[in-house]
Amino acid sequence: MGKILIVGGQMENKGAQAMTFTVINEIKKRYPEKEILVNCIDPDRGYAFDIVKIGKKLKIEMLGGLFGTLGKLVPNANHVNVTRAEMERIMKETEMIVDISGFALSSQFTIRHSVNYLVNIMLAKRYKIPMVLMPQSFGPFEYESKYKSIIMALIKKYITYPTYIYAREDEGMQFLSRFTTHNLKRSMDLVLQGSGDYDLNVLFKPGAYKPNERVAVKENSAAIVPNVKTMKYGSREDLLRVYRKMTDHLLEKGMNVYLLRHSTEDLEICKGIKQHYTDDPRVILLENEYDCIEIHHILEQFQFVIASRYHSIVHAYKDGIPVLALGWATKYQELLGRFGQKEYMFDVRDLAHVERDIERKLDLMIARREEEAEKIKATTAEIQSHTIFSEVFGELPLQESIQERPTSEELEDATLQIG
Repeated sequence: MGKILIVGGQMENKGAQAMTFTVINEIKKRYPEKEILVNCIDPDRGYAFDIVKIGKKLKIEMLGGLFGTLGKLVPNANHVNVTRAEMERIMKETEMIVDISGFALSSQFTIRHSVNYLVNIMLAKRYKIPMVLMPQSFGPFEYESKYKSIIMALIKKYITYPTYIYAREDEGMQFLSRFTTHNLKRSMDLVLQGSGDYDLNVLFKPGAYKPNERVAVKENSAAIVPNVKTMKYGSREDLLRVYRKMTDHLLEKGMNVYLLRHSTEDLEICKGIKQHYTDDPRVILLENEYDCIEIHHILEQFQFVIASRYHSIVHAYKDGIPVLALGWATKYQELLGRFGQKEYMFDVRDLAHVERDIERKLDLMIARREEEAEKIKATTAEIQSHTIFSEVFGELPLQESIQERPTSEELEDATLQIG
């Protein structure tokens, strides 16, 4: 049975989980017999696909040559559960590698992020495995001077290998076009392109999926979905003050306010908001850890959402729910722009502006809610009328004979000229 290896995903962040589930759902529609492997460090919760924990050390060692030597210097990670022999077998049987990183190849993160990202491409090329980089953000590439020449050389050499690279934003297209154009395309977030509900039979083993009790949202309610990462642009108290101002205004307008986390780490902000409304039943804290399937069923019940998590906006839009967004990156601006919602975008790097204008925008959202919802539904339908999945999973040579792959002996004989 051929394998498809998914890299760049995780399960604790519900946006990343949604990307993982969406890709698996779309693969299984077209190739139900394929075995799916997901490389991530999260625990297996009875998934119908296999969680494999492949360490950076092993991947670098398998590149051979100088990289193989450098790999021996990388310390072992505790979470790894794949041996060298098992990894060789996986590479031999893998017919495609799919990268679903939301945002990884950029100097905004540590140098290790970029190296680990590129190593996946290098391995795919070394083992002659077709690879696709699914819709994600890219750049900038302003690395520290001591690393820049090496990283830029690796990007230049290997970014041309994937069959398709889908940049989620125009900015990412511009950054990558310095290195490649023949395989580079612009595409919306892959979760938006996923069709219908998830097929639980391809995601979980029989009887393994045990969701929380279904949340019944009160009528005339809005949700606040915060993001702990916004705290780096202001103090915790400044951010909580803005959320209190929004909550107070919604309560004055006769609405209920739900506090919902879209990632495990965001619960602390939700609790911080609720502390100011301890005895007010109109402010409801949802403390449970909901997966991306449950979050879908919760979000679709709101009038609108105030969100800082990128994929909480994506989830809301997919359900036709308007959003007032608090973000900072280009990805927020381009997403809201695509849906004709840019006037509901606030930059958290300027909290003074948020406080000054937030009540007016909340009133505008309340007044135009139905109009905005119809606009969002029309855009979503347009996006889903032509998705990337048939292109990605319909044209790649998934049935390639493994006899054409290099043997382990051939790989051992390889030199620094990897591929």
